Amino acid sequence: MFEYDITLSFAGEQRAEVEQIADCLIAAGAKVFYDKYSKAELWGKDLYQHLSAVYQKKARYCMVFISKEYAEKAWTSHELKAAQARAFAEKGAEYILPVRFDDTEVAGVLPTTGFLDFRSEGAAGICAAALEKLGKATVPHRIPSPTAAAQGPFSCDSSPRALILSKELNVTIFPLVAESTWSDQIELSIEPEDKETDAVLTKMRGQKRGMLVAYGLDVAEVELESAVRSTVRGEALWKLQFRAKRSDFRNDMEMGTSGTTAEQFAEMRVRRLLLNEFLPQRNDQGGNHIGFLNNLMQENLIQGTNPIMAVEKSLFPDLFRQLGSSPQPFLESAWISAVVGLKLSSAIEHIDYLKLALSGELLHVKFRGYRHRRYSNVEPYKIEVSGQLRLAE
Repeated sequence: MFEYDITLSFAGEQRAEVEQIADCLIAAGAKVFYDKYSKAELWGKDLYQHLSAVYQKKARYCMVFISKEYAEKAWTSHELKAAQARAFAEKGAEYILPVRFDDTEVAGVLPTTGFLDFRSEGAAGICAAALEKLGKATVPHRIPSPTAAAQGPFSCDSSPRALILSKELNVTIFPLVAESTWSDQIELSIEPEDKETDAVLTKMRGQKRGMLVAYGLDVAEVELESAVRSTVRGEALWKLQFRAKRSDFRNDMEMGTSGTTAEQFAEMRVRRLLLNEFLPQRNDQGGNHIGFLNNLMQENLIQGTNPIMAVEKSLFPDLFRQLGSSPQPFLESAWISAVVGLKLSSAIEHIDYLKLALSGELLHVKFRGYRHRRYSNVEPYKIEVSGQLRLAE
């Protein structure tokens, strides 16, 4: 008896499409191994050995999503080799079920093997065929057409990406993390998605100071201790080691006014960061110096007292201009950037949840977090935000 009916092997660039198939299969009662829905299972495991067992022994079928990106990555190659070992041991069995996103040839998958083409079948067609293979019911719910899927909605409530910033190089990158260890010593294993990321990591080798790293809900100012680049079957794998210098960004010097507390100013800061609200007021007061000074004081209090990161506007629209053509990578990069902004601006100490959903050019945001506790006998101030932001005018 297998633990899973189907396990899915794919490149991150096709996650949005594969997730539609995973949701469809699960809704029909299939047991599916899909990494995003198996976070607790994967937490703390030796992923190299665990995934080898999953793709070789624990499923009835392995659905392989072939693409240019799939052929280029080390982790997908590892998954495929494990699946091929199973297929070789069960000669004649139909274990590997290939699905094509493009015409890339992948070593070990013969061109004579029967496959389905996502370009013509879509998520619904792939799901229906898989359910027929499993002997289960037909598709239980409608899957959006490829055109609708391209518009969204896409969603993100955590990010597989890190944020690495170098002040000396004046550059920020959002690489996918294969493995992470976070304490006073921070270690990240990274597979660059493109040559540009690989080149930036190479330049960072000489930049020991003025660096910031974030992954998950952790953010730290760091010093780079080592950056080791290895090559596996022609693909780069970086192992970065940092020493954390600072990870507590609370600010006990924040002030309020007679009508607005420091906590309320921090809430304005959060809404500015996430929804582009409470933007700086124009200082053209027509000679009204008191109005000018009041606006200036309010702006200083919204930004906080000497913040590490001053929030002048939401970072989402600029990031959308850079990455909006790739909705899921945009959301993943926006998510980790928001975590950094919330903490470095001293607005939030603990994040309960942060959920982003993209539909066309409209970003939906849900957030709850807590300020740092000021007094031991008073609960920390809670900030909740729910709203939407239009990313392009």
